[in-house]
Amino acid sequence: MRAGLTAVCNEMALVVAKTAYSTPVNEGMDFAGTVYDAGGELVAQGEFDLPAFVGLTHLTVPEIIRAVGRENMAPGDVYLINDPYTANTHCNDIHFIKPIFHDGRLVAFTSSTAHWADVGGAAAGSMNCRARTHFEEGMRIPAVALYKRGVINQDILSLLLINMRQSWERLGDLNAQVAAVRAGDARMQLLIEKHGLETVLAGMDEVKDYTERLARAAWARLPDGGYEVEDRVDQDVLSGEPKTVRLTLTIAGDQAVFDLSETDGAAESAINCTIAATTSAIFIALASILPPMPMNAGVMRTIEIKARRGSLVWAQPPVAVSGLAATTMDAVIGAVMLALGRALPERAVGLPAAVVNSTFAGHDTRPGFDAPYINFVWAFGGMGATKHHDGANDTAPPYGASTQNIPCELQERRYPMLHLRHMLLRDSGGPGSTRGGLGVDQLVEQRHAGPVSTIGHRERFGPSGILGGGPGQRSRVVVNAGTEQERNIGVLSVNVPVAQGELLSIWTAGGGGYGEPQERPVEQVIEDIKDDYVSIAAAEASYGVALREIDRRALRCEVDEAATRRLRERLRGERARG
Repeated sequence: MRAGLTAVCNEMALVVAKTAYSTPVNEGMDFAGTVYDAGGELVAQGEFDLPAFVGLTHLTVPEIIRAVGRENMAPGDVYLINDPYTANTHCNDIHFIKPIFHDGRLVAFTSSTAHWADVGGAAAGSMNCRARTHFEEGMRIPAVALYKRGVINQDILSLLLINMRQSWERLGDLNAQVAAVRAGDARMQLLIEKHGLETVLAGMDEVKDYTERLARAAWARLPDGGYEVEDRVDQDVLSGEPKTVRLTLTIAGDQAVFDLSETDGAAESAINCTIAATTSAIFIALASILPPMPMNAGVMRTIEIKARRGSLVWAQPPVAVSGLAATTMDAVIGAVMLALGRALPERAVGLPAAVVNSTFAGHDTRPGFDAPYINFVWAFGGMGATKHHDGANDTAPPYGASTQNIPCELQERRYPMLHLRHMLLRDSGGPGSTRGGLGVDQLVEQRHAGPVSTIGHRERFGPSGILGGGPGQRSRVVVNAGTEQERNIGVLSVNVPVAQGELLSIWTAGGGGYGEPQERPVEQVIEDIKDDYVSIAAAEASYGVALREIDRRALRCEVDEAATRRLRERLRGERARG
């Protein structure tokens, strides 16, 4: 039954991937398809679903039920919502929810979520890190019925499209998501015909109960106690001051409490996190650290989340939220991963890099185009190291684990830009007995003048290592690097003018390391040098491996074993003295 429900979700994802218009959705896979029971509890997610969406939709369908009322729902209805403060991340993430009826009885819901490339607002792409309120970030949509008994509300559709850039592309994504929830409905009906309604309903309950048993067993295996940790957000863009997420994780028996009450207050700029996104962040971190299990409402029964309304992690209208995913949400995930790592060292992991999102916009004057465009260029970084494995290179962080890099060739075909370089960034992974994954070095040429906006994280504070591991290298975004016209625009910028022919360099953070760097086997350090992951200078400074260079071009060197022993002893002593 669990596999059948997962297959329903996978088919919804496939419909969106094959029919959506915008590049972040159809190529980047920034979407999710999920199934809920009649009470609005999350039952199943797909194998291609964006983790950030799956966790927050734990609140989305209940909000639709509250706002619309079950008694007002009918076959053929499709509801739409993107309200960040009740059931969402930021305004770009659009949810479509369809109630599933069988023989006149409401038995389930299907949902499709995707990141739209624009929903209006002051900045192209609607991700405006300098916004003070959601009014600068695009349309805020409460729970509305886009389709009622199969008939579209043309007035709502017209209102949406006239307020969004490239409305033809928005309409394409809308139709893809509507088709997805309808496909989910059809597959649920086949599942009911195959097994019978009561069996399917009982199976949906058992899937959640099964997950709850697994989650409680996982908590019960951990030592009772409290774990206080914190992670920092680089800055509140308007004040320039960093913000801190403070977490106390308390484990008692077979359940846990995540207390974020001491987290800083709301930011002036758009890095505030909604309670749905905070819930999703905890959900994602649990999926990353706890033993494998289906992630659904059963997990949520075993935890309690405490937070202050109006704080950085529970945004209240009208504070801005468009930049939350790559900033505060990432920091909540980081704090939970650090706390779980202390409780469960065997599964601890260094923190991952955050995505650096760059939005290019303007008017494409190439022959055959002559149209406005919005292009998202996201740059992944390194994953944190675990006890037994180095972190993965150039990988999406946990909240975006299902997304993929959008091919350079496709971007160059669709948009006036040229990718001159996309390579791993040497020495960016945090040192440790296992090394953090490497970030990337991207170089992009702007082929037509236009504004660029960025949203990212880990520019001031690199991803932390764990259990003695070092932090990963920090992110940077620079225009015309190495020239007299060089200017650092940073990972948080809005509508920065970039002229035709100018170059944008994006360097992303590496993942945090695990364990003492001096414990890394010398032969692994040598392999890192051969792979050009670690420089000879870093091998000595970070890992205490003294080398004599033989052939720089071939990356060949030999170990000075006596010098290495002395160097490692000295570094261990320095670390012991703190």
